[in-house]
Amino acid sequence: MRRQYRCLLAMAATGAWARLPSYCSAHEHLPEVLVMLGDTRLFLCTIKGAGVGFEYTMFLNAAECSLHCLFQPGPYLEGHPSLIHGGAITAIIDGMLGTCTLAVARKVMTANLSIDYLVPVPLGAAVLLDGHAERLEGRKVFLSCHVQSVEGDTLHARATCLFIWLDPTEHRTREEDGGR
Repeated sequence: MRRQYRCLLAMAATGAWARLPSYCSAHEHLPEVLVMLGDTRLFLCTIKGAGVGFEYTMFLNAAECSLHCLFQPGPYLEGHPSLIHGGAITAIIDGMLGTCTLAVARKVMTANLSIDYLVPVPLGAAVLLDGHAERLEGRKVFLSCHVQSVEGDTLHARATCLFIWLDPTEHRTREEDGGR
């Protein structure tokens, strides 16, 4: 895992890729989002305690709308004994592709996420997620992702995703729409 992390840092040193800070709140990287009352946290950051939940670092190439994520799931994400729960894999893919989509559109929402689980991820294993935008059609952003071992010899999952670009000028409440 350290070797892979050093490779990602070397890519960031070229300037094409950027290591993204770990955000606990959407407000930290989407300042135009209205601050809601209370303590809100991004879903991947809800488990407190180092090494027990979603431990990851992301590297973004905004020009290519590509993102690499080095992820080591903690023991609180266990499903079957000694394996990571499929829902945890889904959450990291969705969070990672959502972050990648921010390079194209500021406010997005997942419309469809399809995952093929190929090989279970062992508890404590590090994996590399490689995601990128395939195409943009109007407000639709189509992406794909591969989840593989850091050595690159095992493909654990592959996914396709559709995000919808939310236009704040079109976002209306039910009351504004006459209750419909």
